[in-house]
Parts: sequence; C-alpha cells; structure tokens
Amino acid sequence: MKKPARLLILLTLLPAVLVSISSPTLGQELRSGQIASNTQVDDPDAKSGDILTKSGDEIVRATTAYDPNLFGIVVENPSVVLNKESATSLPVISYGEVLLRVSSSNGQIQQGDFITSSKTAGVGQRATDSGFVIGKALEDLDSSEGTIGVFVNIQYRNVEGRPTFGRIFSFLLTSLEKPENLPEVLRYLFALLVGGGAFFLGFISFVRSMRSGVEAVGRNPLAKTSIQVAMLVNLAGISILTAAGVALALFIIFYF
Repeated sequence: MKKPARLLILLTLLPAVLVSISSPTLGQELRSGQIASNTQVDDPDAKSGDILTKSGDEIVRATTAYDPNLFGIVVENPSVVLNKESATSLPVISYGEVLLRVSSSNGQIQQGDFITSSKTAGVGQRATDSGFVIGKALEDLDSSEGTIGVFVNIQYRNVEGRPTFGRIFSFLLTSLEKPENLPEVLRYLFALLVGGGAFFLGFISFVRSMRSGVEAVGRNPLAKTSIQVAMLVNLAGISILTAAGVALALFIIFYF
C-alpha cells in the first residue's frame, strides 16, 4: 500500500480513535462536574461551598433553616460556566453534584440525608422537618463540620407526621427573620387565631350547655327527654360552627 493511501486511512481513523479514548473521561467529567452560571452575589464573604438565598433583589448567604428562597451553591471549578464573569459575580450551581460546607448542628449527616440551610451563614445541615432543602448528601460527614459532596436539587420536602407546636413555632420564628415573609406569617397567625378561637369557643359552649342541661334535668326530671333533645340540638349547632371555623382557617392557609 502506498504511503499517501496509508496516511489517508490513518487520518480517517484518528478521530474515531481519539473519541473512543476520550469519551469515558469526558463522560466522567460531565457526571462529576457542574454547569454553573456566573451570578451577581451581593455578599462579599460568600465563597466556594456556601448556600445562597435570594433576599429581595439581592443574592446572599442563607442564614435561616429551611429557607424558602434557596438559590444555589457557590462552586469553585465548574465544568461549564454560563454568562460573563464580573468583579462581583461567582459561579453558582442550582442542579447537580457540588461540594457543600455543612455541620452536624442538627444531627450527624449520613449519605442519603436531605440537606437544608442553617443559622450559620452559608453552611448546610441535616434536614429533619418539612421545609425547603438544597439537596441530598452523597457521603457521610465524619466530623462536626466540613465539606461533603451533595447533589443539588432545590425542592420542598414534606416529612410525614403530625405537626407539633415546636415545628410551627420554629417556622414562624425563622420566617420572621426576613421582612418579605411577614405577609405569609400574618396569614398563618390569622388562620391559627380563627381555627383556635372557633375550637375554644365551641368547647366552652359545649361545657356550658352540658352543665345547664344537667342542672335543668335535676330541677325538672319530668322534662328530661325534651331537655336532652335540646342539648343534642345545641351540641349539633356548636359542632357545625366549630367545624366552619376550622374549615375557614384551612381555607385561609391553602387558598387565601
């Protein structure tokens, strides 16, 4: 075979050989890397591995647990970066694998645990209650604080189980730390006032009705049947009014 023909064959096969060699490496980089976006960050202390949140028109480090405005995580060496870089921009990822600064302030983190924001600026913690999470841990945290791999996927995670006063109080307390959440907090407080007030008034009315009925039967035993019927009617009315108050509270929470 002549040299020009051999050279032509080599040039034809060379791209295929290079693709077969580089494809596994390229695929691994894309799987373990990130597609980030240069984002204007208004927190001068934000650094790689910090959780960011949107506070009004600014992007800053998250400082409340289960922050409903989670934005993303600052990444150091992303595989692909979108948008132009500026003096105040940082590469931020909102989906994919990234290294995140975390602590064991809410329990030791293990692989598979959901991670949320914490009171420490930019640092994540283990999520144990219902609320917004930044992602899921890809490895264990072996110390009280450090950096672990996390798959970022911002979402609301609902924890099965009955709500407790502690969870409600914690939600209201953390929400009050941000002025923009005040309308939502007031809505929940108003719903709690309506539902709780309806239940309390219904309970008081029921107790008074029972007491009055027992006293009436004691004074007039011959009218026992009519008194009992009146008590049942009164109880039905109290139940309907109480249920209406609770239903109104739920309507305020979910549809107002």
